Amino acid sequence: MQLKLDYLKNKKSLLAFSHGVDSTALFYLLNSAGVSFDCAMVNYQTRPSSLAEELSARELCKKFNKKIFIHKANLNLSNSNFEKIARDIRYEFFDKIMCEYDYDALILAHQLNDALEWLLMQLSKGSGAVGLAGMMPRSKKRIKFQNITKNIEIFRPLLGVSKDEILKYLQSQNIEYFVDLSNQDIKFKRNRIRAEFSDKFISQFASGVKRSFELLRGDAIILLGEFEYEDGELFIVKKLPNSINLIDQACKKLGVLMSQKTRELCTQNDCVVSHKVTITSNQSYYFIAPYIKTKMDKNIKDKFRILKIPALLRPYLSLNSHKLNALDKFLS
Repeated sequence: MQLKLDYLKNKKSLLAFSHGVDSTALFYLLNSAGVSFDCAMVNYQTRPSSLAEELSARELCKKFNKKIFIHKANLNLSNSNFEKIARDIRYEFFDKIMCEYDYDALILAHQLNDALEWLLMQLSKGSGAVGLAGMMPRSKKRIKFQNITKNIEIFRPLLGVSKDEILKYLQSQNIEYFVDLSNQDIKFKRNRIRAEFSDKFISQFASGVKRSFELLRGDAIILLGEFEYEDGELFIVKKLPNSINLIDQACKKLGVLMSQKTRELCTQNDCVVSHKVTITSNQSYYFIAPYIKTKMDKNIKDKFRILKIPALLRPYLSLNSHKLNALDKFLS
């Protein structure tokens, strides 16, 4: 199995590594292609094999002269919100490492089966074409840890490769990997969809699913439209029937995932999402920016009032006054 990975060769990359099927295969594929990368791993300490997986990952990275950053978390599988908590811990750790050690690319091992699982999850919730398209092979995101802020790129080189193809590659190369048995626990919705639907479907129709996702992602880009303005922190979206898709994308770039309820409410009223992102509007545009609370003197308050800048946006602009010029044509 070969992947086109030339676009990663000039990046300082961090691989999200678990030593499972997908990330282990990607480790060897990246290494064979001459891509320079290090690894980040979260040990949730929820399985008897957790320590063995960590020790094996350390040995693997030592063998291939890769740095590995490991975070030990304490999680309980019985937690009803286990998957979200685990995801939050994982990405907060990745953001920390990327900011502290100045990595500019995060490589994730999502593959074709994961993409179909996502589509079925979104179908079960009620989603449009943009939401169904799901994960993109390449995307950009703004991350922050403490006082460090960075613009990074996210790459998913395996999105067009099925789980069966990955397993065949590992077996043909006699590569050791670990199996997370918790992924077989169907009390988790994603696992149930995987066990009962997506894996069986892709085992028969992988090439068609891959092509469908390529087309769906192309359609999603067209439907999504473009920001009227964006600079990595401040986003301006024209008010249109599908504006929520761009608002959702802006929030993701700022590190926040919107719930379905928030998606429904934020176009009706100004709001703050997860205490991190503010969404405000005037008659023509939505404005999305980091949520900041700060004291403002009377003069700047009066200036913002005269310019009719939405109230929730004012604290951010008071600390980033150079961005006012970019807003002039939208606020006139």
